[in-house]
Amino acid sequence: MSEVNENPQEATQTPAGGNSGKLKTSEKVSVGTGGLAVSLGNQSVRTTGQSVLNMMLGISNLWVGIVLAIPLLWDAITDPIMGNISDNFKSKYGRRRPFILLGALLMGVTFASIWMIPLEWSDAGQLTWFLVTSLLFYTAYTIFSVPFISLTYEMTPDYNERTSVQGYVTFWNRVGELTYMGLIPLGAILVAKKYGFDAGKELTNPERIEGIRMAAAIYGGLGMALFGALPAFFGKERCYELNIKEAHGQKNPFWKTAKESLQNKACALLCILSVCTIVAGIFASNMDWYLLIYYLSDGNIELGTQWKLVVTIGYATVGIIGIPFIVWLTGKMSKIHGLMFVYGMMILNAVIRWCVYRPGRFDVSLMWRSFEQIGTSLGAIGKSLIWLDPLTGGVFWIGVGVLMQSMIADVCDDDELKNGHRREGMFGAIFGWATKASFSVSLVLVNIFLGTIGFDSTLSEQTPQTYLNMRLAMVLGAALPAVLCFIMLGFYPITKKKADENRRILEERRGKV
Repeated sequence: MSEVNENPQEATQTPAGGNSGKLKTSEKVSVGTGGLAVSLGNQSVRTTGQSVLNMMLGISNLWVGIVLAIPLLWDAITDPIMGNISDNFKSKYGRRRPFILLGALLMGVTFASIWMIPLEWSDAGQLTWFLVTSLLFYTAYTIFSVPFISLTYEMTPDYNERTSVQGYVTFWNRVGELTYMGLIPLGAILVAKKYGFDAGKELTNPERIEGIRMAAAIYGGLGMALFGALPAFFGKERCYELNIKEAHGQKNPFWKTAKESLQNKACALLCILSVCTIVAGIFASNMDWYLLIYYLSDGNIELGTQWKLVVTIGYATVGIIGIPFIVWLTGKMSKIHGLMFVYGMMILNAVIRWCVYRPGRFDVSLMWRSFEQIGTSLGAIGKSLIWLDPLTGGVFWIGVGVLMQSMIADVCDDDELKNGHRREGMFGAIFGWATKASFSVSLVLVNIFLGTIGFDSTLSEQTPQTYLNMRLAMVLGAALPAVLCFIMLGFYPITKKKADENRRILEERRGKV
């Protein structure tokens, strides 16, 4: 069992007598912007794709789940390859930044291409278009995300400062969460403005798709290409020279590096925790979306998506506000305690969701065109109690985004101590592989589950038993993995005391970086 009852005062001492590892706020902010591109790339394709392919184009749940999962699996497979390439890459600009810049630009272009689906094609043709363009996008996403995440690991050797760095990245992740569900509503606004539709005009599916294409160009150009490129210009690669020195001019073989990384107990446990956490999150976030549209909005996609956007904005807002609290909490206690708090809140959130997502709370349409309508909509949101969902569950993704990523940085020190190499790229890729494979498997499971319980997207109203099964999946699918994660944390080996000791030994052995 790990030492969860650590002495905070002992752990705050500066190792090796001098280099605190503190970073300028400006550097953390500018590098953190890459978190927006990571968030939009990770979320927008699968969520918007689910809506476009299933709800708008009427393609079956099973095929939608498979087509959404394949690019994520491809991304997960290419991550370790990209990690090894990045770890061994040499250039006058470093081993991370050239890939970050290239990947960000390619993401912007390929993301926009996904939504150019030819509407006159058959279901098979539309699925093929989506699959091919998604594979291109996720290849670009890998080129960007793996070196970017690796850069955040190597920016500082300080235990608490690593959490601070990931806090800035997660802040921009949450900005992405504030906006990724807005792609469909933004598309509706843009297309309505183009054709001069009034508020009562019901958009056709071709008009919806046209709006999504316009919104996707904005998301890809600004959110991915521009903000994703900033870390390439302002980030500093602390371990570049050290990696060249430790490698002695030789490259780390892919399979040997992967094997040694997978044998690290702490990394393996973090991957398992990530899988359980993401499965819980995907089931909860997909079930609440379908419930909001079909169970609570009578099959109205625009209205249900607006309510989902309210939930998403709430999660992002609480997530942003919660970041400094979690960083403060882990500074006073440990990252292990911080994760325990997160999983405790997940369990509480599951109970609250069962009570909140009920008919009769969401009868008022949300309108935002005048102050009177805004007041009415805000009043409806308040009476619905839907705000209790993000209030209790908003720290959910901080566990993966801030704490687990910071813990992977500690794993890199542990690995260097045992094997004599800096391999942030490989560890980041393995953790990313576990994360993305979890998303892929979860999407397939969600769509299989929907098919098993008799859900039919062509019907505006489902059977009472279908709604009950969806509510149970939303609650138990989140609570049970959280309980399991809470128990597994007791076996995590790298405590705050152990991390500081690893740093002290490394700096005595090869000096400060």
